[in-house]
Amino acid sequence: MKRLEDIPKKQNFKVPDGYFDELSMRIQARIEAGQPKYKVSLSYGKLALRYALPVVLVGVISVALWNNYSAKNEDPMAALENIPAGQLLAYLESDEISTDDIMEHAAFSNSTVDEMQKQYDGISDSELDELANEYDINI
Repeated sequence: MKRLEDIPKKQNFKVPDGYFDELSMRIQARIEAGQPKYKVSLSYGKLALRYALPVVLVGVISVALWNNYSAKNEDPMAALENIPAGQLLAYLESDEISTDDIMEHAAFSNSTVDEMQKQYDGISDSELDELANEYDINI
């Protein structure tokens, strides 16, 4: 078995003369040549994700909540006034809702009944009979 002391010490690598004296200057020259003095880097994708996307999301959520809130606060009677009477009658005739079902869920105050009655005060009995026949109402 060989011992470590018996192995000859031989230098396999040679360093050129003055290599380490000039090494720091060469490294500094490579660094300065490879990079500009002022580096301005704006990544628009990162900026958009960081700043614009949250603003857009807050805006979309705000609009959705505002529309939902305003839709809930709309007066149902005002919405019914915007629907033509012909469409309402066609719906009521096509659906199997009886007059008793409608009246069961309707809530009329005295002022509402008085207003409804005022609309028909000037109608004669013959006109009422014609309307009853037209809408197939038995009086």
